[in-house]
Amino acid sequence: MDKLPYLLLMVFAGWCGGVQASVNSGLGKRVGTVEGSLISFTVGALALTIVFFFFGKGDISAALTAPKWQLTGGLLGAAVVVSMIVSVPHIGVASVMLGVIVGQLTSSLFIDNFGLMGAPVVPFDLYRLIGVVFMLIGVLCVFRQQLFH
Repeated sequence: MDKLPYLLLMVFAGWCGGVQASVNSGLGKRVGTVEGSLISFTVGALALTIVFFFFGKGDISAALTAPKWQLTGGLLGAAVVVSMIVSVPHIGVASVMLGVIVGQLTSSLFIDNFGLMGAPVVPFDLYRLIGVVFMLIGVLCVFRQQLFH
């Protein structure tokens, strides 16, 4: 029960992701795909800069000695934002978000199973397999219109 706040935080983050896809898609239509992505990241960077100055307690200079792969998060985030801006007008927000979730779940299952990038090892088991099967059924239900029309 002590982990419930983290689950609720991630549900909120997922909600933000769904709204973000629609917001960024609208911006991308108005100003262009790359331009919309740049604006989105610039606004986010400005917001985080303000939060950093008021609440930051870490050591930002330690990024200079971090392994280079740990600095790729922004590139991965940019790929997500650009992909959403391009895809939402063609398949809708729900389909885009489900595609993102499928990608996130499959990569995270792989990372967990092998304990990659410092993650704890959480073996792939029957329950996780059942979850993936149900998720794939959900994908077929949500994507049905795009797949068969």
